[in-house]
Amino acid sequence: MAEILSTNFKNDLTRLYVDDLVSNDYYLFVSSIDRITVENSLFSTNQFLEKTLFGKKFLTDDIHFMIKYYPWQRGEIFVQYDDTIDLDGQKFYCVVTPTNNDTGDYRVYKCLFNNYGATVQSPPNYNPITVDQIYHTADGYIWKFMYALTERQFEAYNALGYIPIIDPFTINPALSSGSPVSDIVVVNPDDNSGYVEASGSIVGNTVTNAVMIANGLDGQFVVDPITTFNPISNYYSGQYIYITNPNSTTFLYTITNYVFSTSTGNATIKVDGNPGVDGVQSNASVKIFPRVEILGDGTGARAIPNIVNGAIKTITVLNKGSGYTNLEARVVDPAFDFSPEDPATTDIRAEVRAILAPRGGHNYNLIDELVCKHFGMYAYITTDDNNKIGANNTYGIVGIVKNPLFANTASGSFDPDANTVPVVFDNRIAITTDNIDRVTANTILTQINSNNEVIFEGRVHEIDLSSNTVYLAEYMGPYRNGANDDINFGISINTDLLFRNETGQTIQINTPAANNIVVSPYIQRSGRVYYMRDFFALPRNEDSREEFKFVLEF
Repeated sequence: MAEILSTNFKNDLTRLYVDDLVSNDYYLFVSSIDRITVENSLFSTNQFLEKTLFGKKFLTDDIHFMIKYYPWQRGEIFVQYDDTIDLDGQKFYCVVTPTNNDTGDYRVYKCLFNNYGATVQSPPNYNPITVDQIYHTADGYIWKFMYALTERQFEAYNALGYIPIIDPFTINPALSSGSPVSDIVVVNPDDNSGYVEASGSIVGNTVTNAVMIANGLDGQFVVDPITTFNPISNYYSGQYIYITNPNSTTFLYTITNYVFSTSTGNATIKVDGNPGVDGVQSNASVKIFPRVEILGDGTGARAIPNIVNGAIKTITVLNKGSGYTNLEARVVDPAFDFSPEDPATTDIRAEVRAILAPRGGHNYNLIDELVCKHFGMYAYITTDDNNKIGANNTYGIVGIVKNPLFANTASGSFDPDANTVPVVFDNRIAITTDNIDRVTANTILTQINSNNEVIFEGRVHEIDLSSNTVYLAEYMGPYRNGANDDINFGISINTDLLFRNETGQTIQINTPAANNIVVSPYIQRSGRVYYMRDFFALPRNEDSREEFKFVLEF
């Protein structure tokens, strides 16, 4: 028994989470001076939060839906869109890079037809005046333009083989009542035969001087054959006549009556419409071929066959229609000289299959159409950020934290309800002391109470000799935290006690203590940890400008 978790479910989960990302405060947390192996456990997430060094908020503009990066490369075979196959994980679109286009950017095209599995040789090249943005390339492929990325956007956000879907696009477009026709494919293009196409031109110089009988109002006109027309009455009845004016305007009708005059060599044809009213002109060219019938619950779709040496090779969809949820197509058998059931003939019926476009049509719903189940989050440490967070030492863990809480610590005050949500924050404690000569980087400073109990412990992250400032990190240990007030800032530090280094020497905060200690606005251990990754500890310095890119999947 088959069990399917549909791509709709995965796509909607991605939508919901991206909506949550932009509606809440998500932060990049950088943690731990050393590498510590992370686990999916309460202990590990608590340890990650306790060792936080600094954080940077993910900005809304840096959160994107992501799709797999499939660059257009000569010799590749791309999968064509089909409503009967699962496109998840399939290379059914390409990205044409600046080296292969004239626009100097990255353009995404969906493959609508791959010329029966041929290799690509000619990339689609964007033209803004192409109305439907469908491109037929010399290698036989058909592409639909989807969206574009600038070089800057590509360089900023591509990660791990994924690229972003960039605005403008609608995340949740209105649910369409149905689909247009995407294509009608010939299942046996090399194994059908017996089809005939006739061609000619409309007789006369103007619509009113017998080009159209009765000015065309009765849907009848005279055709001068180019190919041989069959003399049998109604030989072509029920078939299509495709008319092209000298100005390239086209018309499609079904023939309802056909009479051939052996004396003039012309045919009088009546159709199911009013060609004179429609604007059919003198000397318009005509083609007659079997009718492609499209059945379904939508309206408006029309298509014609392309016949080569008696075989229908392809079907051209002239009007894709709309509102289809159920669709079938067939080539109507000609009334004469076509007997595929007769073993004495070589006639073989063309088998065709209609393909529904996605609801609303191609490029209506990018997230669903491109099977988007990934999203990306990007954070960049700028020069200004670097001046705020400590440009030295190392870090060994990064992660994503949702809705950490922040207090207002300006001027030494502490308001745990302020939640000012800074873009970047330094989670170290800065202490000004004249005993800075007793402090060494990466050593431990402790505070001991009158009962000889350690009540605070922090690791020296940085020493600034120019300002006699010591920066402490990783200070959240198994100690009883103080109240959230202006004295101990919600952590276990006691500003009335001396610090001791690893050799027992004391370090005193300069007085008054309230003016010589700065704590982080981050309320320790707050926020939900959604992601952690450990790695070999990386160094930081004043030139560090890290880019952090995350691609997550549902």
